[in-house]
Amino acid sequence: MARYYKRRYKNYKEDDGVKFISGLIVFFIVCLILAYNAGTATFFATLASEVGLIVLVIVGSEVLKKSKENARKAKVENILNTIQKAGLEEYINNFISRFGLGQEKNKNVWTRRNYKISWDRINDLKDFLYQKGIDFSFSEICILLANYIDKKEFDLTVNSISATTNSFSKLSGSDFEHLLYRLYETMGYSVLFNGKTGDQGGDLIATKNQERILIQAKCYKDWSVGNSAIQEAVAARNHYDCNKAMVITTSVFTKEAMELAKTNKVELIPKELLQKMLLDNLKESWS
Repeated sequence: MARYYKRRYKNYKEDDGVKFISGLIVFFIVCLILAYNAGTATFFATLASEVGLIVLVIVGSEVLKKSKENARKAKVENILNTIQKAGLEEYINNFISRFGLGQEKNKNVWTRRNYKISWDRINDLKDFLYQKGIDFSFSEICILLANYIDKKEFDLTVNSISATTNSFSKLSGSDFEHLLYRLYETMGYSVLFNGKTGDQGGDLIATKNQERILIQAKCYKDWSVGNSAIQEAVAARNHYDCNKAMVITTSVFTKEAMELAKTNKVELIPKELLQKMLLDNLKESWS
């Protein structure tokens, strides 16, 4: 079903209205040529009627366009209100951040601005919403995601303009851990420092409700995070009895590290996603 909608979604990009108007213009020109050949009186009578018809078509098109736009706005408002009333706004934002920023390399994706989300993930979201009593179509889910993404990007732009830019390159490993401590504390977690020489790995433990996250912090500048960080996070997750492991970096991850993380269910937060999280939650711009 997701693939079927993907094809439909692409087909809707074609503007059928332009084709119709172009065909109508060609038809009018042909009629005028025939009327001109039939005589002056016939020509001017045909011209007057066609001008009147063109005016009617233009006015009708504008009315129809306005009607469609109002219907679209009403539909969008209904979709957003449904999510708000269900208390699922934070879930939708988390879904976009988790699966929309290039973490998954699936080529079968839905795109919006710089976000790319697998159609399989969108299908999972559809099933989740259905379990919550919300029966959205694929079209409605794409409208929902597009609006939340647009809002996130608008807020990101505004906050970036107003915020002083900080530099990851000036942070020590300890400074980076303190930054993550502030970030997750602002996000509502209870956070403990855990990184000490000779420990079992893992720099922070963040707890909220039933979630206990082992966070491995990697403040790198000139190289990518490799397999060893993933292995450390897995070992520390088990040792400290956490139900989730995460590696956060100011850099990027190697392909091998991403594959290993996927196999071991370790969440990866690369620089780009971390920047968005810091701006969204701490209102701080980092480069």
